[in-house]
Amino acid sequence: MLKRFLLYLLAAGFLVLGLIGLVIPVLPGVLFLLLAAVCVSGASPRIARKFQSNRHWRRYQRHWQHSEGMSLFQRSRLALWLTARALVDGVQRPRS
Repeated sequence: MLKRFLLYLLAAGFLVLGLIGLVIPVLPGVLFLLLAAVCVSGASPRIARKFQSNRHWRRYQRHWQHSEGMSLFQRSRLALWLTARALVDGVQRPRS
């Protein structure tokens, strides 16, 4: 329970830094948004399953598990796809 709380707290901090980084070009906003996503997926099995169902995320995660890591190009491409997907999801969701 404490681990989940700390992961959510850490994710909230990364989310705030990521949003600030999208406005201020000196701060790497996408990196902090990705860190927030990883923290939330570690705390919530439901969100972790959502990430696993995303074909872009799944491909990079498989590569990460079978090798020592990802190249800078692969990390940048993953950040681009995840950010674009988050923007599309945010635009397409009907407001209640």
